[in-house]
Amino acid sequence: MEYILMGIVSALNLIFIKFKFSKKRYGDATLDGLTFFLLTSFFTGSMGGMFVGMVASLVISIYLYFSPPEFNFDLNESIKNILKENDVKFN
Repeated sequence: MEYILMGIVSALNLIFIKFKFSKKRYGDATLDGLTFFLLTSFFTGSMGGMFVGMVASLVISIYLYFSPPEFNFDLNESIKNILKENDVKFN
């Protein structure tokens, strides 16, 4: 029974991540995927621990769905600033 529940929780989490990618919420989906990977990796020692990691990741996925993080940085500007600091010429 617990294996079925683990499969359902894991599938729901991956469905959330796929849904976020399909809605072009790339930063959110990447953060969610990394959280899923890290939490299940941290709790891999036992089946109970792994299940705790999967459930925690699902709860975080649901939270991030309703309250998406904001990534406010312009990568192009960051690269230009680094190049300026190192006296690299660009147009």
